[in-house]
Amino acid sequence: SVTTDAALRTSLPDVYAVGDCASFPSARYGTRLLVHHWDNAVQGPRTAAANIIGAGADGASQLLAYDPVPYFWSEQFDRFVQYAGHHGGADTLLWRGDPADPAWSVCWLRDGALVAVLAVGRPRDLAQGRKLIEAGARLDPVRAADPAVPLKSARADAP
Repeated sequence: SVTTDAALRTSLPDVYAVGDCASFPSARYGTRLLVHHWDNAVQGPRTAAANIIGAGADGASQLLAYDPVPYFWSEQFDRFVQYAGHHGGADTLLWRGDPADPAWSVCWLRDGALVAVLAVGRPRDLAQGRKLIEAGARLDPVRAADPAVPLKSARADAP
């Protein structure tokens, strides 16, 4: 792999790296990530290009950090499997449904905040979970473990 900084710059001047060869530091997860999925190759170039042309946040010349919620999907045994986040460092695992059923998911929390979700045949759990991870949302573990409760309604601060 090619080691980059948060702006996807390598140790060589004016050389950037993106995609599944580039490992980057994630402030969100507090570790260096290397994501082997094409979604990473699609997302990274936006940050690298903005940094190359100097179009940082609000048009400023500051560098943009690359810190996505990692994502991948696959079809396995006629089931659509999706994963978002990084569950390393999680301290709580919550099952949403029975893995013997055709549709279920798993949530990983760290200090009450959702850090990863694996969804099998539950695309709404993945879509809502990815947004909750991006927001750093804390979840009520009882509500989050109930597959009948929409994941977005399981926020600890939800009414």
